[in-house]
Amino acid sequence: MSALFDTIIMAPAFFASAAFLFLLIGLLIGIVVGALPGVGPLLGVAMAVPFTFYMDPVTSMALLMGIYQGGAYGGAISATLIGIPGTPMAAATLLDAYPMALGGHASRAITLATLASSVGGIIGAVILIAIAPALAAIAIKFGPSETAAFTLLGLATIGAMSGETPMKGWLMGFFGLALATIGLDPVSGVSRFTFGSVYLDSGIVLIPLLVGLFSLSEVLIQLERPVRAFDGGVRVSISLSMFRSVILRPINYIRSSLIGIFVGILPGVGGDTAAFLSYRSALPFKRSGDAEFGKGNPDGVIASEAANSAVTGGALIPMLALAIPGDPIVAVLMSGLVIQGIQPGAAMFLNNADVVQGIFLVFLIGAALLLPLGLLISRGILQVLRLPQWVVMSTVLMVSFLGTYVIARQILDLYALLVFGVLGYLLRRANFPIAPIVIGFVLGPIFERNFRRTGLISQGDMIGYIAERPITIAVLLLTLAFIILPFASRLRKRPNAA
Repeated sequence: MSALFDTIIMAPAFFASAAFLFLLIGLLIGIVVGALPGVGPLLGVAMAVPFTFYMDPVTSMALLMGIYQGGAYGGAISATLIGIPGTPMAAATLLDAYPMALGGHASRAITLATLASSVGGIIGAVILIAIAPALAAIAIKFGPSETAAFTLLGLATIGAMSGETPMKGWLMGFFGLALATIGLDPVSGVSRFTFGSVYLDSGIVLIPLLVGLFSLSEVLIQLERPVRAFDGGVRVSISLSMFRSVILRPINYIRSSLIGIFVGILPGVGGDTAAFLSYRSALPFKRSGDAEFGKGNPDGVIASEAANSAVTGGALIPMLALAIPGDPIVAVLMSGLVIQGIQPGAAMFLNNADVVQGIFLVFLIGAALLLPLGLLISRGILQVLRLPQWVVMSTVLMVSFLGTYVIARQILDLYALLVFGVLGYLLRRANFPIAPIVIGFVLGPIFERNFRRTGLISQGDMIGYIAERPITIAVLLLTLAFIILPFASRLRKRPNAA
């Protein structure tokens, strides 16, 4: 627990830093975008990445992780007040929170959801701080072959993140890998796939790719959807006396948080799955006097929100220690570190230990701040939900172009933004996942560098060299399992022929 102690010691200095201010801003933005159906934390984090370019690493991660944590919670507010989950993670929360609101207990439902999100996040942060350094201490002993194998494992998990279409996910991952090869060869200095363009000599710029694929494509998607106005809802009034009934259910908080952490570590599973698994785990423990599950049971709200908040901590463990992003939002967070010149993975714990400690502290304090901020913002969030769709999407469009341009002030970056925005829109219309493109783009250079180093060390006998590296073999077998499992799962679901 020394890592937790070291993290807590840093707290006084953190509260006096710019990182604390940007954490507050990130949480506020995250709660709002999480509550807005059709926006969500993924879009919020992607839009914020360009503005972190000139920040120091801890401050930039404070903003991005604040949006991540706030967004994971914000969906519960709209689920409770208007019966529409702002994010897929809040779908399970809706089952009991909205019936509670309709029954005149909106304040209690919001209090339950807010406290559960905060507690789940804190437990997730503690587990993150305990496990990630230990895992990194093991991974730091790996050579280039093991690192290349783990990177390949990260690419293989794309299939699990792509639901029922693993092949589409892998295809997009390989497309991201191909984009990463554009530019000067890091070893020979030869131009690759630049077609004589000086702009492409330095490779595809990450920010236009990121913002175009996620933000601009979302604007184009939203333009096709019917305008929704949220004129209904219920008013919220929070009082401290509500906490008495809330804090008497500690087992549900702990059980649900642990489920969320475990699911978060698994690549491609996601917060919505964690929320429903946790919700189901609470069903056998209904208290006498409580409403039935699905009709306003408080334990249903706690189970869902504690789990989907704890998922965020679990998902950061493989990303920080092994450079394996477990979900699309974490992939964007990972790209935020890459923009800062920091390579996630075991080496980060040695070369950028101060940044790691800062990330731990940001996550822990962010989870604690969810409680007061969530309760304060929930009282006025209905006004935000009533904003016309064109106002929200116009803001997204303006922020996307502004954030992309201010970094290098190159008009070609805006052209790239448009290209990737249209590409992302077309891919989404064809039901291709776009997050694997970013994962392939970020992991591609890591894999290439370590794969080529392995080739040099093995002196041409790569198979013989790998045969003597048991960890590499084990990771490659695990990679093969991740490739096979989606197909095996589909075969099991296929009905037997008559």
